[in-house]
Amino acid sequence: MTFRIFSVIITMIIAHPLFSMTAGEIIKKSEDAVRGNTQTAVYEVTIKTRKWTRTMEMKSWNVRDGRKSFSVITSPKKDAGNRFLLIGHEMRHFIPGLQKAIKISPSMMLQSWMGSDFTNDDIVKESSITKDYTHTLSGSENIAGHDCYRITLVPKPESAVVWGKIVYYARKHDYLPVKEEFYNQHNVLKKTMTMSEFTEMGGRVIPAVYKMETLSKKDRYTMLRIKFIRFNVAIPDRVFTIQNLKGR
Repeated sequence: MTFRIFSVIITMIIAHPLFSMTAGEIIKKSEDAVRGNTQTAVYEVTIKTRKWTRTMEMKSWNVRDGRKSFSVITSPKKDAGNRFLLIGHEMRHFIPGLQKAIKISPSMMLQSWMGSDFTNDDIVKESSITKDYTHTLSGSENIAGHDCYRITLVPKPESAVVWGKIVYYARKHDYLPVKEEFYNQHNVLKKTMTMSEFTEMGGRVIPAVYKMETLSKKDRYTMLRIKFIRFNVAIPDRVFTIQNLKGR
């Protein structure tokens, strides 16, 4: 009898998702939960400091597997018309005031996007957490009341990515992301991003709000709120062209 009980306990432990799934599988499920093969979205981006608040609205089109992304700021008027195009590993920014498209070098991917706490890489998703990193399941943690997997992501040697390490927290019951910690090449924590307001949008439950904080900049943060999103709809190839980037 004792042996049977022991066997049942061992079977339950092995069958538990923490043991039956690899870190890479959890990350893929998490990415699949919040990203389709394609997506179109409208975002509200709010930069909040102790002295001022600035809000922009942006439309975005994204093809996941082909690493193609196009974004355009639609308001306020002084920022409207700024456009961002990613094809493969090449990003360009069209500046309406100059009527010129500039190429964003890999070293500039870590720079601030439009003065926010998000980087250029965050906005166009040039790097892929599923393909560019190795994944290690490093435990469990409760984040804001959510029971989460804690997964450590380390760049593959051949990957041209901006972070030295990412610690990723995903809810155990549905794999949705709750928090990410971004470390530099010297293993120093530089930024944190928290996800909240989990709600049904585009036919699936996703976090509607992403809050990015830069630890060296106190009393400020950037909030990205999803106002509208659609998944797995056809996007014309002309969206991801230089002509469209220049508004022609």
